[in-house]
Amino acid sequence: MYSDIQMGDMVYFSTPHTAQLKGKAVMKGPVGWVVNIKGTGIATVVTEKNFIKIRKGRNRRPDIL
Repeated sequence: MYSDIQMGDMVYFSTPHTAQLKGKAVMKGPVGWVVNIKGTGIATVVTEKNFIKIRKGRNRRPDIL
């Protein structure tokens, strides 16, 4: 499911402190997907290790890089 992520998807992930957060996928980086955490404006990187699930966005599109 991690490989199905596209720009505009809502990504659910876990933090090192075992909290679960969600955010919108912005772009794919060299380490993982850059995600803007909803409501805070803070960006974080989601990798396969902390990925939980996705909800496909209405206006999703693949990252061209």
